[in-house]
Amino acid sequence: MSVANSVIARRIGGRTVLSEARAASPLRLVSPSFPATSAASVCLVTFGGGLLDGDAIDVSLSVEEGATLVAFTQASTKVFRGTARQTLTADVRGTLVFVPHAVSCFAGARYTQRIDVRLSGEGSCVVLDAFTSGRPAYGDRWAMESLDLRTTISRDGRTLVRDALVLDADIAARVAPYDALGTLFAVGPRVGSVAEGILAPALVSRAVVAAPSPLAGGDGALCRIAARTPAALFAEARRRLRNLPDIDAVDPFPPS
Repeated sequence: MSVANSVIARRIGGRTVLSEARAASPLRLVSPSFPATSAASVCLVTFGGGLLDGDAIDVSLSVEEGATLVAFTQASTKVFRGTARQTLTADVRGTLVFVPHAVSCFAGARYTQRIDVRLSGEGSCVVLDAFTSGRPAYGDRWAMESLDLRTTISRDGRTLVRDALVLDADIAARVAPYDALGTLFAVGPRVGSVAEGILAPALVSRAVVAAPSPLAGGDGALCRIAARTPAALFAEARRRLRNLPDIDAVDPFPPS
């Protein structure tokens, strides 16, 4: 069953507050505080340990002018056998930092994800989209039936970047030897220092491959990361996100 969930972040008295935070099962919203920032934060938590067959979660975020919202997940989003879908739509006139843990699809899962960030004015965003092979320690490695991901970032109706990936055949052979893949985005005038960090020199090692690239028009940057372990992927992502404090935001996850 599809359910609607919404968050509105608003700047009041020098701080960002959540003027609305509404959720329905299987999603719960938690708003932790981080003393080092005046930004608001929201943690997206799924009941039952993950997404089950038939789950469809739609999340709507609104970040008003002058506000900064950090949105993340409590842990990896586990997708069990069957069909599940998640859609996040964000209207951003302030600054959005969306840095969820990776999605982990298990054997027999068919998962669809859409992230649609609509910037207006000087609206800016930092987005991390990452996924893993499943449960390789238990022999469940790239055993999902299909993975269909698409992230779109636009400004005033004009598409700035669209990143899409569909895996539905010979998945393990196509992504070996990696167990985690992800893409970082930083778009907009308010996240320039973060974009600079994302554009750190490319990296090729046994554990991680990271390929950064500026966006056309100079409005931001992206970096694709492939790693042999989820921990290695997040370590590289955090290294490139080291300038988050410059935009009044924090990395919500402790180092692995």
